[in-house]
Amino acid sequence: MSKNNIFSILERGGIVWYYSFQNQQVGPVEEDVISKLVEEQKINGSTLVWTQGMSTWRPASTTALVKFLPQAAIAPVAAPAYAYSYKTPEMEIKELNDLFLWFWICLAGSLVTFGLSAIASMVLFYIILYRHWQLIQDGYARTSPGKAVGFLFIPFFNLYWIFEAFPGLVRDTNAYIQRHALPIKMQDAGLATAFCILTLLCLVPYLNFVTSVALLVIQIILAKNFRDSAIALILNRK
Repeated sequence: MSKNNIFSILERGGIVWYYSFQNQQVGPVEEDVISKLVEEQKINGSTLVWTQGMSTWRPASTTALVKFLPQAAIAPVAAPAYAYSYKTPEMEIKELNDLFLWFWICLAGSLVTFGLSAIASMVLFYIILYRHWQLIQDGYARTSPGKAVGFLFIPFFNLYWIFEAFPGLVRDTNAYIQRHALPIKMQDAGLATAFCILTLLCLVPYLNFVTSVALLVIQIILAKNFRDSAIALILNRK
């Protein structure tokens, strides 16, 4: 279901639900089709479900969906705790927006605290990078999210790896979009490459005073591009 369809349902007072089936998050689905899912035995009293306004996932028999369940299915059965970790697209998007907001705050704070907040902003930048790599793991990505970020902390090797983690992400994302025929605009890896080059130039004495400002500007733009691209992938996830 597309984002526009979800908004259309909500605007006319409808409700959409997410549910757990075979250890996978499914949804959103309109409340009108819940009865059919119950008949198909995809939803029962112990099935974990979530809709807007709920603070956590709960068994269907303890929610408004109880009206669709047969009497025998109303008593809830203990559900696996890990299922509560499911996130809806709305939750994922909110987390990305919050990360970007705090990235901005820490980056601005580093100017006041003489760089003390710069470490926090870099950590948040790497978390955004990690989240983006997570979204394109379909078996064809050049690396895993953990390696993409973790290898950036290996001395000397990271001088090479930075080009895999950043421009590589843009290229792999474009390839992912093509493989899955997603209606998402592909990005140019040039900005990510410029970020890598400026990062290396900042290691050169005296030259770093010239390149640091340009690096800061490009980092902000790149972080925004990664966030926007990740949100587009979430909204068009199949």
